[in-house]
Formats: sequence, structure tokens, C-alpha cells
Amino acid sequence: MTVDILDIGSGNIRSIKNWIEKANVPTRIVTKPSNIQSDLLILPGVGSAGSYMSRLKQGSYDQAVLEHVDKGGRLLGICLGFQIMSSHSEEDGGVEGLNLINGYVERLKGDVSHNGWEPIYLRRNEMNSQSFHSQCHLTQKRILDGRVFYNHEYGFVSNETGAFTTPISESLSEYSGLLVKDNIIGIQFHPEKSQLTGLELISMIL
Repeated sequence: MTVDILDIGSGNIRSIKNWIEKANVPTRIVTKPSNIQSDLLILPGVGSAGSYMSRLKQGSYDQAVLEHVDKGGRLLGICLGFQIMSSHSEEDGGVEGLNLINGYVERLKGDVSHNGWEPIYLRRNEMNSQSFHSQCHLTQKRILDGRVFYNHEYGFVSNETGAFTTPISESLSEYSGLLVKDNIIGIQFHPEKSQLTGLELISMIL
């Protein structure tokens, strides 16, 4: 198995690559829509929604991502890469997303940023209740119980009734920290910065 990482000139590509390869899974940096070939495609995200979507559309990456999902390919969005899967984001004056997940992105309540660690607890079979099944069976671990690192100013409010989702925290319970819908998974935190918990998570996903 090889994991494709989409590079549109914005994002922490090197950190994501190192995170995945620590699980002994090779990666490919994809810079052309036609080069998306792997079962799992990752959308890293650093920056703003307006700039990110503009880059996606200019290079026709948006259509390539949608086609990848339609064909049954798995998609993993991280931080901003998760947020642009929404129907709409209020960042940058309002931005239309990829509309892969029924929901919207808004500025966090209190007009503050969320920067720090939060606990996470989830069962592997909860993720597998969707279509996002592990392909490599890198771990027998059934429960993820640790802490993960967040750094964001906007949050994803999901309107998906059938998706699996876990909130960011008790105080930010209206926002999704992790969401799984069919062959799509969105992660608001930074797994590549989440130390051991991040490594355990990628082993469960792959």
C-alpha cells in the first residue's frame, strides 16, 4: 500500500509524510490531479479556506478529489483539509467547500483560537461502522485512548446524521474533532503533532 499526499503548495507536507512513514507505509507526494492513484489520499491543511479552495480549483484538484471519492477511494482530511470538505466555511468572508460532508465551518465561539491538547477516546469498530476500513492491519489495537494536539480558530459543525463523530472537548462539544462518513475521515487536530497517540491513530486507519 502507498499513501498519496496532495501537495498544492500549501500545507505541512513534510510533517505528514514523516508521520505516515513512521508506520512503515510508503508515501507519494502528488502535485498533479492525474497522479492520484493510491487507495488513500490525504488532504493536509495549513492556511485559510479561501486560499486553499482557490488553489484546488485552479489546478482542477477539486474534481480529482471528488472523483477519487466517487470511485471508492478513501480520503483523509487534516485540520483545514477537513474543514474544506464541508458545504460552506465562513472564513475569508464565506467559502464554498467540496460538499463531501453535510455541515459548515464557523469561527469558534468567543472569537478565540484553540491551541493545546485534548483527550480522545474512540473504539476502532466505531470507525469501521462506516466504510473506512483499515487495509494494512498494522495494529490489533481496538481502542484509542490518549491526547491530541489542536491549533485552529474555526470549527466544523456536522449535520450528518449517519456519520460517526467525536467532539473536540466538553467545552467545544458542538465541533467535530474526528468524523467518519463512509470512505471519508476528517480530523480537526494535528495527528502528526500528537506524538504516540498520532502514531497509534494512523496505524488504526491504514
